[in-house]
Amino acid sequence: MHKGRLLFLLWLCLVVSGCVQNQHRDAAQARLQLGLAWLEMADYAAAERNLLRAQAASPADFRVQLALARLRQAQGDLAQARHHYQQARNVAPNEGYVLNNYGAFLCGLGQYDEAHQQFIRARKLNQPGINADSLALAGFCDLQRDKLDQAKQQLTAALDADRQKSVPMLAEAERRFGKREWGKTRLLLDIYQRSLPASAESLWLEIRFAALHGDTLNVTRYGDQLARNFPQSIQHQHFLANEY
Repeated sequence: MHKGRLLFLLWLCLVVSGCVQNQHRDAAQARLQLGLAWLEMADYAAAERNLLRAQAASPADFRVQLALARLRQAQGDLAQARHHYQQARNVAPNEGYVLNNYGAFLCGLGQYDEAHQQFIRARKLNQPGINADSLALAGFCDLQRDKLDQAKQQLTAALDADRQKSVPMLAEAERRFGKREWGKTRLLLDIYQRSLPASAESLWLEIRFAALHGDTLNVTRYGDQLARNFPQSIQHQHFLANEY
């Protein structure tokens, strides 16, 4: 066989192989998205069917392993969830997103020291956007185990690194307020207020916190600020209706 013909056939094989790989990758991506959509709707059977097909098409895709881990968590199978988190870490040991997700899982189990090791490893990778995630997750984990000074330090650093972390921080403050954890609610609000301008959400939480403790002065102060800066907000409508 002529050398030119051999090179042509080798090139053709590479092209065909690449097409097959692309097809597998596209199929895995489609199944992954479907699986996540079904998971969001709590249809676990449909989610599992699609995610297992995604895994078959792309067994080395850490995103599929993470999705399967979340599915198993939702189903209450923590042993299988851990297995998939560890599989994700095995196929992508230097992916900060994997380490952060695994750390959050371990924190939920109360394995705080091991969780923090994952967050520390993730920060050492210096991947864009990962450091702020690691700091925020570490802060929430410290908050969960009542290490309030450490939580404050980590969460303040997270906000300094990425102001978008204010969204989960306010959501966590709202959650703590609903659980009547006043000290943790106050801590989260203080971190937010010292780092960022007041928002309708933060002011509304301040109003309810003040009203709960009979602090009419701050109810009026924050209410005036809400009316002045966010007069069209749903929070202001609640305030006008005394729904606090």
